[in-house]
Amino acid sequence: MKRLYYKKGITKSKNKMKTTWDIIHKEIGTITNENNIKSLRINNHTVHNEISIANELNDYFLNTAGSISNSRISEKKEDASPLKNLFKYSNQPFKVISWPYTSTKEINKITDSLKSKNSSWYDEISTKIIKISKPFIISPLINTCNKMFAQVTIQKE
Repeated sequence: MKRLYYKKGITKSKNKMKTTWDIIHKEIGTITNENNIKSLRINNHTVHNEISIANELNDYFLNTAGSISNSRISEKKEDASPLKNLFKYSNQPFKVISWPYTSTKEINKITDSLKSKNSSWYDEISTKIIKISKPFIISPLINTCNKMFAQVTIQKE
């Protein structure tokens, strides 16, 4: 009886996947806690209409983004360096950071820990390809990492 009831509900549903998950959650007893905003206080008056709340939040975030971008535009270009900004707003001098060199053992450990998947990021290189080609790329990879670590030191200008 229950099976026919749920089958009928899924068949009539416009969003079959959502209906299926709703049935699953109901059967396993998962409680969904909806945190819908019921009201919003704006300038000492309370708004209850959902569309008004959405519009007020939209206006707030649009104006905030606009004011942030306007203040960034007014800054001088020479002050736009991230490191200069970091030093400008820091209260104490930074310690020199030195990176330890990487080793074959470390790179092997990292590549072995990757899950073998065919999916890839924007570089179109899957973890499966990386694991297969590891014997051929490990030496250049270690060399590249170590050269990068040798060049990366942060010192106050």
